Amino acid sequence: MADTRVSATSGGERAGDARWVFLGRPLSSYLAEAVGSAWLVLAALTAVSVTMRADGSYLSSWPLTVRLAVVGAVVGGSVAVFSLTPPGKESGAHLNPAISLFMALRGVLGIGDLLAYCAFQLGGSVLGVYAARALWGDRVTTVHDGLIQPGASWGDSLVVVAGELLSTAALLWVLAAMTARPRPRSTPWVVAAAIAVLITTTGSRTGASFNPARNFGPHVVSGDYHLFWAYMLAPLAGALVAAAAAPAAHRTAWTHRVCCERDIHRYHRSQPPARHRLPSIPR
Repeated sequence: MADTRVSATSGGERAGDARWVFLGRPLSSYLAEAVGSAWLVLAALTAVSVTMRADGSYLSSWPLTVRLAVVGAVVGGSVAVFSLTPPGKESGAHLNPAISLFMALRGVLGIGDLLAYCAFQLGGSVLGVYAARALWGDRVTTVHDGLIQPGASWGDSLVVVAGELLSTAALLWVLAAMTARPRPRSTPWVVAAAIAVLITTTGSRTGASFNPARNFGPHVVSGDYHLFWAYMLAPLAGALVAAAAAPAAHRTAWTHRVCCERDIHRYHRSQPPARHRLPSIPR
């Protein structure tokens, strides 16, 4: 890390803002990804701890589809909320190495940024598990630290890889459609809805991770590495598929951010075309 302060003007930052810089980008951007990933994992484990217990307490007696919908709403909502915060707007609120890889493939994130984003996201995931343990104690440990695993009849590794790959690709196609051009501030909520739908519909089969950072912390903290490689690599493969198969109109990203607020302002800098008025009639 460069032990100097510079004026960061890239990534939509205002000129004159002094920031600590790491790999050419303000360090605060990477720290935001760590904080956001910890927040995402904390929210996910909180939802899992009240819906997926084996003792029937809290919401765990509800039908599985309803419980998955609750988890999906919480996880998707946590992403949307963070993307609207100042740290989320600065980093782009990826919170997912697959999203960062997808943005790099679309040319709006450098290789150095990609590696740093992924490292901070994975580190934030571990912190999120420990934060959930500190807050909820046994509620989290009884659900195996929120570790995602496939359903009873879906444990084949090839099934997990295929499901995670396709789910990730579907999510990224939605994101590509929203970030290929300036979009309104509803973008985070559209992405949140896609996450919620995917978790509700695929959670009972593959576990619905489609995010290496979501499962990395639970794997490391619990010490259970069953299908670790599948949950880490399948979403990245999904990013490659999504980038290759995206419609031509969606292959170039307007922004690397999930929330496009600052880009909306830049988009509207140009003056609207002058309107032609009818000549006034003399009286």
